[in-house]
Amino acid sequence: MSRWRPLPDTLDADAQRLAEELRALKERTGLSLDGLARKTPYSKSAWHRYLNGEKLPPRSAVEALGQVAGADQEQLLAVYDAAYRARTAPVTTPPVAPAAPLPEERTGRTAEPAGWARKFLRSAGVLRTVGALVALTALVATMGAAAAIVEMPARAARTDGDASPACHGHRCQGRYPWRPGCNRDARAESTIVDATYTVRLRFSPSCGTVWSEVQPRSGGAQKVSIWVGRDARLTSHTHGREGLAVSPMLATSDLRQAVACAKVADRVACTGAIELTSPARSRDGDDFPGTKFLERVMR
Repeated sequence: MSRWRPLPDTLDADAQRLAEELRALKERTGLSLDGLARKTPYSKSAWHRYLNGEKLPPRSAVEALGQVAGADQEQLLAVYDAAYRARTAPVTTPPVAPAAPLPEERTGRTAEPAGWARKFLRSAGVLRTVGALVALTALVATMGAAAAIVEMPARAARTDGDASPACHGHRCQGRYPWRPGCNRDARAESTIVDATYTVRLRFSPSCGTVWSEVQPRSGGAQKVSIWVGRDARLTSHTHGREGLAVSPMLATSDLRQAVACAKVADRVACTGAIELTSPARSRDGDDFPGTKFLERVMR
């Protein structure tokens, strides 16, 4: 049984419940922090921060620990979502009451006589001047609004074209490529074509991430996985949904260790550092034993 340090007093109730739940799951696995790092895409230091309430873990880390511990993912993610909402809820600031006007005796000025002001405003010259200023102000405002409407599409187009990804490296890990914009500069680093589907290893230079993409000829994939090295893996269980399917992203700077795999109709194909199809076959000199690696993917 691990001897946990007390959680920070600054944690709200939802974040404290999440940290306690993650600690219980870690104990259930019987793994040390090193062992947990080897079983998931997250480092020992990252798990130290997550389990001690120093940082809210990403959703993919919670899913990974739940998978290793055999937890009820739906219940676990409900705890995570509550903690995430509490952490990211906007802070409402009470409206500031307008300052009360200073009493006349504090201003150092004497109010203009009401009768003089009425006589001044009745002057035809002043009224004409005020009317002209109002008309000119309305015209300028109308022209500015029209110019803004014309300029808006062009500005939006420039923004969309020049937009940089919303994350990089480990900040992207566990996310899908479209939302942060990692698909914009994605390229296929490796491709394998099977009789029933095509599997691609995709890489985004701007995000520094890889993911797996599968395009079945018909039907859908059962699972799509991305590997970096022997132990870093993220999987999307697509449950046979038709059409293109992708895995979450993994961060890497070494494409030689990346492997994209997909399972469709109980057949498996992998491409990248190794290329495997069932039955397993691999190139000589690969870091991964072909048959054993394929057995891990099939699980």
